[in-house]
Amino acid sequence: MCSDEKILEKVAFVLASQHRTNIMLFLKDDMHTPKQIGEAINVRTNHISNLLSQLRKKNLVYCATPNIRKGKLYTLTDDGKIVLDYLKSG
Repeated sequence: MCSDEKILEKVAFVLASQHRTNIMLFLKDDMHTPKQIGEAINVRTNHISNLLSQLRKKNLVYCATPNIRKGKLYTLTDDGKIVLDYLKSG
């Protein structure tokens, strides 16, 4: 599978969920905690954690502070930034 196909599959994965789309858009400029993300998009923090886990498995976001227990910071990966470009242009 070529790189473009992989990216388009990731775009489709994100677009299949409005919450995943909103998380990607919210992370476009900075790192944020799950609590900040949840407050910004009006979704409970425990659901945000599940969504972030899904996005992490697809290599779209990563945790910049994996060794702390509370207040972990998440940001977009390089693939996540490419997917975000597709989302913003669409």
